[in-house]
Amino acid sequence: MSLGYTMNEDMSKALRTILFLLFLLAFLVSAPLVVLYTAGFRFDLDNSRIVHTAVLNISSIPRNATIFIDGKEMSDRTLAVIENMIPGEHDIRLEKTGYLPWSQTITFKSRQATFASDIVLFLDTSTALMESVNMIETSVSPDGSRLAYMTQASSWLEVWTTTGKTESTKLLMRLPYSPLSSHTLSWSLNDTYLLLSQSKGVSQEIAIARVDDGSAVTFADEVANIDTLWWDASRDDVLYVTTPEKILRLSLVSDETETLNKEAVRVQSYGERDVMITISNNRTVLSFVEDGTASILTYLPLGSYEFVRGPAGLVSLYEQNRHRLILLDPNNREQPIILNEEVTQWSWNTAGDQLLSTSGYDLKRYLRYENKTETLTRLSEPIDRLAWYPRGTVALYQSGGDTIAMRLEDPSGPTQEILAQEIAGPFWLGDEGDLLYLVNETDGEDGIYERLLQQ
Repeated sequence: MSLGYTMNEDMSKALRTILFLLFLLAFLVSAPLVVLYTAGFRFDLDNSRIVHTAVLNISSIPRNATIFIDGKEMSDRTLAVIENMIPGEHDIRLEKTGYLPWSQTITFKSRQATFASDIVLFLDTSTALMESVNMIETSVSPDGSRLAYMTQASSWLEVWTTTGKTESTKLLMRLPYSPLSSHTLSWSLNDTYLLLSQSKGVSQEIAIARVDDGSAVTFADEVANIDTLWWDASRDDVLYVTTPEKILRLSLVSDETETLNKEAVRVQSYGERDVMITISNNRTVLSFVEDGTASILTYLPLGSYEFVRGPAGLVSLYEQNRHRLILLDPNNREQPIILNEEVTQWSWNTAGDQLLSTSGYDLKRYLRYENKTETLTRLSEPIDRLAWYPRGTVALYQSGGDTIAMRLEDPSGPTQEILAQEIAGPFWLGDEGDLLYLVNETDGEDGIYERLLQQ
C-alpha cells in the first residue's frame, strides 16, 4: 500500500510539474502576443508577417451610414473609428437607404490614421419639373440661394425672384417693355438689392428694388445720363454711377450722394479707405485713397478692370479682355499680387479660404493660406457654371448639360456624382443644400427643375 501510494504521489507531482510548465510556456508565449495585440499589432495573412495596424476615422453627411470594408459589413455606423486596419489597400464603401452609395480604394499605412471626413451622400432621386416660364434674362444671387429672372407680359417687362419653392416666387418690378432695349440684372453684395439696367442706344436707365419686400429705390435728379455703373464689392448698400461730368457714390441706406474723383476708372471701398483704378503713362494704377491722398499699391497692364467680390482683407480685380482674376493683399506692399490667373468663372467658399475656378475646360482650386493652385479635373467639354455645395467640401460644376458634384477631400482623391443630366442652365441651392434647382434653357419655354439632395 505504501509503495502504491508513493508511486501515485510521484505521478501527481510529475503531472503538476508538467501542467505548471505548460501553463508557464503558454503564458510566456501568450503574454507578448496579448501585449502586441493590445498595442495594435496583427498577423497579416496575405504576407505572413506581423504588422502594426492603421486606423480609419470615417464620417458622413448624413450620419448613420453602413460601413463596408472589403465587402464585409461592419457593426459600426458613421461617425466611426475603425481600428486595427491591416496596412495596404482596402475597399471602403458607405451605404444608406435611399442614398447613392460611396466607395473608394484607400491605402492604409502602418501606425497612421486615415481620415475620410464628412463624406456627402446624395439622395437617389431624379429631377422633377416644377414650373415652366419664358425667361428673357436670368441671374443667380451671389450667395447661390435664389434666382432672378425677367419675363415679358404683354407690353410689360417683369422681374421676378424665387428660391425655387412656388410660395417664394414674387414680382419685384414691372416696367414698360421695349423690344429695342437690352437688359441686365445684377445683385448687390449680400443680395439685399436687385438692379435692372435698360440700355437703348447710348442711353441707360436703371431700376432698383429691395429683394425682401419689393420696394423701389429712388434716386436724386442728378443721377441721369448714366454712362456706367457698378456695385461696391465690399459694401452691400453702395452703388457707383458715372455720368459725362462726374462719378457718384450712392448710399441706398442713407440716400446720400457723394461726388468722387472723375479721373478714376473704378472705385470701391476698403474699410475706411477707397481703392481706385486710374490710367497713367499707358499703365493701370491701383491706389489707396485716404483723406484725398493717393498711395500707389501696384501697377498693372492696360485693360478693362473691375472690382469683384472676394474674401475680407483682399482686393479682387477681374480683367475682362484677357479673363484674368487678380487677387491683391494690400498689407504686402513689396509683392501685393498673390494670384493672377486666366479665369472665366469662379466662386469663393463661405470661409473665404478656397477659390473654385475654371478657364474653360479645367476645374481648379486655389488655397488662399497656402497660396497654392491645384487642378482638380480636365474635361473634353467646357465648364459652363460652378459653385460650392454648403455641406462638406464639395464643388458643383456644370458641363455638357450635366451637373456634377465633386467631393474634394476624399482620402484617395476627388470622387464625383452626377446630380442632373441634360439640363443646361443656371443652377442654385436651397435649404442649406437640401435641394438643387436648375433652369433648362430652351428655344421655347424654360423650365425650373428640382432635385432633392438631402433630407
